[in-house]
Amino acid sequence: MATTVIVKVGTNTLVDEAGGVRKGVVRDILTSIQDAAGRGISIVLVTSGAVRLGSISTGDVNLNRSTAASIGEPILFRHYASEAEKLHILLAEFLLTRSSLVQRQEFSGLQKTFEDLFARGIIPVVNENDALVADIGGSFGDNDSLASALAIALHAEELVIVSHIDGLFDRDPAKEHGAKLIGIVNDVNNELFKFSSRGVSTGGRGGMLSKLKAARLCTAVGIKTCIVNGLVSGNLARILSGEAVGTTFTPRPFTKALTARDRWLLAAKNSAGSLLIDDGAVSALRNSKSLLAVGVRGVYGEFQAKEIIEVVDGMRRGIAFGIVDYSREEIEAMLREGTTSGKQLIHANNMIVLE
Repeated sequence: MATTVIVKVGTNTLVDEAGGVRKGVVRDILTSIQDAAGRGISIVLVTSGAVRLGSISTGDVNLNRSTAASIGEPILFRHYASEAEKLHILLAEFLLTRSSLVQRQEFSGLQKTFEDLFARGIIPVVNENDALVADIGGSFGDNDSLASALAIALHAEELVIVSHIDGLFDRDPAKEHGAKLIGIVNDVNNELFKFSSRGVSTGGRGGMLSKLKAARLCTAVGIKTCIVNGLVSGNLARILSGEAVGTTFTPRPFTKALTARDRWLLAAKNSAGSLLIDDGAVSALRNSKSLLAVGVRGVYGEFQAKEIIEVVDGMRRGIAFGIVDYSREEIEAMLREGTTSGKQLIHANNMIVLE
């Protein structure tokens, strides 16, 4: 089976401070992908930038996201297409919403279309359809989440997040002198919990939270995840050649074969939320039981009912992912009021227990 890699490029990587598209960066990205494709690697390019370009083109910084995206999307793709034509690369454009993955039939159709494009050597370029779903329930929220969902849906071996920073730092490099780059992360939860427990927004530490969420989900099911600085020419090519650049999140050993339903469940919806459970609950999940509220010892992150959250043990190791039946606020109220008896939080049929 051919290697599949998802490459996600951020807005600040593509668009400079003056609002211009960095054509050299676009060329470097496409050249790197072309070289990798020549070695038999199938690549999906997930790109941000449409909202920023739409706002800039109208001169209205207060333009709503939906309108800005509808204006900026053709501008964004035109820049990619222009450079691709010079390189004799054929691109295919996709504007996705979460419903493309939530609806099983659409999910299966999307997989087949990508497989056909890969077979023909055509590079899919994907963005969220913000013109339709910006800031509503059908939104992924960010392209990091979209990229991680596609990585799982398409059986990818690796997710590469191309950013305007070098990777994950131990402190905010923009605010604290002496911040050090973390080259390898073996446990994403340790980093994610620092954000969740302090209630840091998705913009915290240079927008790193959304990247950590993506890395957590992917590495939990055996997908290597990297963050690399796309403003440094050749960085993406080095990553795609197997070199260690930026920050690498090592995948957990994962020998279980994910079923089509497992992939759909993981890709369809996920949040930054986590439930910390006791040893008894861990044992129950290992024995294919549902998660009951009585086994919960902590609630982290924000999530609503019917979203996918992670379940972690006392060492903060990921145990399972599942569709939760209650919101964070409702579960916290149960714990606070002592009304957990008999309350099922995640049914066994809606959960994937990790090895």
